[in-house]
Amino acid sequence: MADANGSRVAQLEEEKRELKAEVSRLREENRRWAKLAGTDALTGLPNRISFCRAFLPQTLTQSVKEGHPVGLILISPDALWEVNESRGREAEDQVIKGLGQLIQSLVGDEAKLGHIDGENFCLMVYPGELEAVRSRANMVRARVRTHEFPCGEASAQITVSAGISSVLPAEGADFKGLGESYLRDLNQALHSAKKAGGNRVEVT
Repeated sequence: MADANGSRVAQLEEEKRELKAEVSRLREENRRWAKLAGTDALTGLPNRISFCRAFLPQTLTQSVKEGHPVGLILISPDALWEVNESRGREAEDQVIKGLGQLIQSLVGDEAKLGHIDGENFCLMVYPGELEAVRSRANMVRARVRTHEFPCGEASAQITVSAGISSVLPAEGADFKGLGESYLRDLNQALHSAKKAGGNRVEVT
């Protein structure tokens, strides 16, 4: 009888652990989707999932067929926390929205822009040889530096940093998986640019 009770207790403990793990997983999933929904609402641009699982794979397929590389630029404002700290979250959101609008106006319909997460934007250029991509990133960086972003009753001036790459995957590659891999590499280059003082472009 004691063994049976002990076995039942152990079973209940295991079920409790599994339930906690599932609750934790669902909470994390909910936070992720809430963040993506917030991204969509703020800028109206494709989110990370749309960018990595639809737009980028489609362009990578085209690049393999035609033999031209895809250019990728991960753009992020430097020290945006200063706007938040001095003027509040709504002002920060205004700057992020304004940044997305400015980048879109600079590149038009010839390049695909996504709001990847938080304050990061990814620009896809095709065809995208490295020097052309670098030139495009520096053009955006220089234009942002002189732009005044409305926030509240005032305006703010910011700088941006960027990680860039020019990629031509092998035929038959997992294009959806490559999207996330490329973003990780771009994020490392972006981190290096910010660590070096910001307002810079770094190659992956």
